[in-house]
Amino acid sequence: MKRRNLLINVILLTASTMTLGFISMAFRVYLSNKIGAEGMGLFQLIMSINVVCQTLAISGIRVTMTRLVAEELGKGNNHLVKNIIIKGLFYTLFLSILTGILLFNLSEFISIAWIQDERAIIPLKILSCSLPFVGISCCLNGYFYGCRKVVKCISADIIETLVMISIVSLCITSFSTGRLDYTCALIAVGSSIGNICSAFYSYTLYIFEKKHITLCKNITDKYSFFKIIRVAIPLAFSAYIQTSLKTVEDILIPKSLRLYGSSSSMSLSIFGMVKGMVMPLLVFPSIFLASFSTLIIPEIAEANALNKKNTVNYIISRVIKFTMLIAVFATGIFIVFSNELGVGLYKSEEVGYLLRILAPLIPFMYLDKIVDGSLNALDLQVTTLKYNIIDMFVRISAITFLIPRYGIKGFVLVLFISTTFNTSLGVIKILKVTKLKFDILDWILKPALSITLASYATKIILYCLHIENSIFINIVLDLFIYFIMLILFKSIRKTDLQWFADGFKKDVKKGKWENIGLYKQI
Repeated sequence: MKRRNLLINVILLTASTMTLGFISMAFRVYLSNKIGAEGMGLFQLIMSINVVCQTLAISGIRVTMTRLVAEELGKGNNHLVKNIIIKGLFYTLFLSILTGILLFNLSEFISIAWIQDERAIIPLKILSCSLPFVGISCCLNGYFYGCRKVVKCISADIIETLVMISIVSLCITSFSTGRLDYTCALIAVGSSIGNICSAFYSYTLYIFEKKHITLCKNITDKYSFFKIIRVAIPLAFSAYIQTSLKTVEDILIPKSLRLYGSSSSMSLSIFGMVKGMVMPLLVFPSIFLASFSTLIIPEIAEANALNKKNTVNYIISRVIKFTMLIAVFATGIFIVFSNELGVGLYKSEEVGYLLRILAPLIPFMYLDKIVDGSLNALDLQVTTLKYNIIDMFVRISAITFLIPRYGIKGFVLVLFISTTFNTSLGVIKILKVTKLKFDILDWILKPALSITLASYATKIILYCLHIENSIFINIVLDLFIYFIMLILFKSIRKTDLQWFADGFKKDVKKGKWENIGLYKQI
């Protein structure tokens, strides 16, 4: 992929992710006003089961398609791409249809035994019908990412979200009877139709491209399908473990808090405050990194397939540096303005206190996304799976032993232990494989000093100018001064700015945007 395309795709994907994030948040507020707290609780439980089933249906196919397509295109084996797509569709259709049948037949058991609410039966049956379409969408989107055609993936996501929200809003307004089972069923209908529309849209885009892709008949079916299985299975099991871990955590944490002595109501309140308020807020700035974690996979995979080790190291070091600059800035903002954010958004000083306590985890959380994507791109998905298994046992052990003894302090300690442990394993592995050196001066110390000075400078400037103490103004001014400080301390150098600017320059000799090289071979 050309550097200009990478930067534009990052901007497009970030903008679309932010837009969809805000739309989804507004939609959840709308739903809560329509169906109340009980309805939202039932809806959340239903969607939790749906997420598990989608994980089983997808089974790592999107990242697999992205990596394999990028590798073959990088090697010039364009004729193999169609084989990969066909085998990928067979793989995901088999698993998604099987998962859909199981969910449809087991929906009654799941609703009564796990959710403990019969009103979830019909919504789960409806959602089971959409799983094959979810699999098709993920498979084709993985292909588009591998070809660096990000706009097609973005448009599919937008269509899915807008169709779902429109249908759910229309159905609730027109047909809602006040019964939560019917209302949740209407939400499931909207979600399913959104998935179906997204799948048909993605397949239509693929049909228009298919005539330009030649099918290779010299390669055996076993070879193509084996490549998909070899990459997808470790990714799938890694996703299974992560999903299972989240489910086990959600069950164990309130139970462990009750063992500490908290009431059922207090246990759920603490759990909801940390998982539902604090953590989503801490993770929100990483929306700028979501595009990188997705788009670097084909970049690194292609360079690695061509044995361009210097290029691989160059890409990874740039992305890690960018990640740390954002993470350190976000950490400083949440520490300095924790109380204002807690009271302003949630009207809770306790949330502000937890924001300040948990803010140091931000660099580990953000870095974990990038490291996982890099390891998968380097064909180290088995290593990622192994680390997730180790992390699962560490988390469950920590929850079991620490929370019943120390309560919410143990809860916070669990978050610190699990997050730092898992990220450290990944970082150590990526540094070992690439032979990179972790630049603690440019990636941590200089940014930390910059955000500290920027925060103090902002408060002094606003005080001297008698400007109202607005969080928005504070953050914007902080960001500006932080950027200047990074340049002054040479954490951001002229070469970094030039690299970014050159991505949008046209090579007049070559005459076409598409002919710009992504990264020079160092």
